[in-house]
Amino acid sequence: MELNGIEFKRIKLSQESTKKLQLFKGRTGLTPNIACRLALGISLAENNLPALELFTEESGQEINRYTLFGEHELILTSLFLQWCHEKDIAPAERYAYFLAHINRGVEVLVNRVRGLENLAQLIKAN
Repeated sequence: MELNGIEFKRIKLSQESTKKLQLFKGRTGLTPNIACRLALGISLAENNLPALELFTEESGQEINRYTLFGEHELILTSLFLQWCHEKDIAPAERYAYFLAHINRGVEVLVNRVRGLENLAQLIKAN
């Protein structure tokens, strides 16, 4: 997939995010790919720049593009590209911000969600 000059077939999450996704799955039953979709949306809704230096490590779980996005690829990538446009993110930095959003969103999910009922509240709030 190409995000305006950046092509990738899979992403590699941080080891910390991988551990948090396992915890999240235990709490909610949601698989890591579904959690990453939610994480991206929640992080984008924060409406500020994730700190790239906090999310550069990529030694965790690898997820291929189709598994990550499923049938929602166009919607999720469009939301991300709109955010990049609004924040004036250079094409060369977009992949790093994409990973940072997913990793930051995973942190938010795990910190705020203890079960499916909390997830529904978090989604309504955003």
